[in-house]
Amino acid sequence: MDEIKLSDDVFEQIKDFKHCNLTEEQKSLIDKLITDKKLKERYEYNGLCKICKQFNTSSYYCHPCVSNHFQQNFKNWTSGNHVVDEFIQKAQLKAKDEDNIIEWIEYDKFENVEYLAKGGFGTTFKAVWKDGPWGLTSKNKKLHLERIGKTKVALKCLHNSQDITADFLKEVESNILVHSSGYTVRCFGITKDPKTNDFMMVMELKDYSLRQRLNNSFILMSWENMLFTLHSIATGLKDIHNKGLIHQDFHCGNILSNNIHQAFITDLGLCQPANVKSSQNSNKKIYGVLPYVAPEVLRGKEYTQASDIYGYGIIAYEICTGFPPYHDIAHDEFLAMKICNGLRPKSNYKIPQLILDIINQCWDADPLKRPNANELFNIIRDLWKAMQNNKAESVIYGQAKETDEINKKLSFSSPLISSDTSISYVTHPQAVYTSKLLDFKNLPEPKNADDNDDLHGIEYSDSLKMDFTKLDINSKGD
Repeated sequence: MDEIKLSDDVFEQIKDFKHCNLTEEQKSLIDKLITDKKLKERYEYNGLCKICKQFNTSSYYCHPCVSNHFQQNFKNWTSGNHVVDEFIQKAQLKAKDEDNIIEWIEYDKFENVEYLAKGGFGTTFKAVWKDGPWGLTSKNKKLHLERIGKTKVALKCLHNSQDITADFLKEVESNILVHSSGYTVRCFGITKDPKTNDFMMVMELKDYSLRQRLNNSFILMSWENMLFTLHSIATGLKDIHNKGLIHQDFHCGNILSNNIHQAFITDLGLCQPANVKSSQNSNKKIYGVLPYVAPEVLRGKEYTQASDIYGYGIIAYEICTGFPPYHDIAHDEFLAMKICNGLRPKSNYKIPQLILDIINQCWDADPLKRPNANELFNIIRDLWKAMQNNKAESVIYGQAKETDEINKKLSFSSPLISSDTSISYVTHPQAVYTSKLLDFKNLPEPKNADDNDDLHGIEYSDSLKMDFTKLDINSKGD
């Protein structure tokens, strides 16, 4: 069925209305002129396009008009690679919102390019994009691009990406697909380093990695702050899962943060559809950061959305206690075996029971007993809102206050505080927090630990029951 179009007469009557702030008289006229309920809702949310005189497809964004603009501009740029050109062109034509648009950006548009970090699959640099991204405006019934000016960005290249690969473009596509709520890191486009010939993704630059944020200001974080961070991550993970994808490399190093405790998921290089089975790939290999990888995956079973949820549980515990999981022991086959036998991160630092219950459910050995991303989002959102709005009347507020009082009495609380409010810990030389190949054989069937199970043993007793007064400053960066 063809979409209902506004007539010129209707457009002229309502073109000057502010769709998001209608008067009662204007609402009455809209009710008479636009009788279809869905179209009326679309108008109230998105307004009208003054170019084609029809409804915008999203807030202030008219998909047909924008697509037409890009199509006319195809001849004015090229990456020098047909596959990349075609990919960007298709993405521009399909974009349903301004944040989903990518573009080809010449490398000379960047200045102050500096090394930032190296991960398991690529290297990231930071730079200043001299022109910055653009927004869409209409002037004199013509579409215009307006650059916002100098913008700090991250440039991420995959190792050995001189020849453009399907993996590189798949990561770009995944970033575009899941960027809806704003809690995944936006991709602005693609560029190419002329010295190395490496293709690079141009990404939003955030203030910190989440690990840096915890190292530097965990002491200052309230339980409301922590719940906001957990809510941000749950929102981004929901966006990924609701698009039918699995992150597959979900750990603290792939989460960024800012000064108001928001968190953003990044590095979707291993992201794949949830219905793709490894039988389609005879060379299946397991990559990841061992402490965050679900036990069933360590044993060779399929990555699932439930394995991402396991990673969320580990990340949540890390946020609530401040320390990286298993930071002072080797990340080896012995740890993998213990994880399958039910070992989970443990600290004397107390966590409100409602939050701890969620964490325990997320890292259950049985994937079917873990919440899905939508359930997780709803639970965390409700706790966060209860802390925000109900304060003393909420159960979570009472639990948070009680745990704070307990933690203050523990001997290790004050030594955690230094002149800059950072936390202190020593990282084992074989504790690895970048993704790598995990190849373990004959691991036991995953199970949950019984209360009476002695999983810690002599080697683990020191790491799980630490005397924080004897720790030195963290010797390992992010």
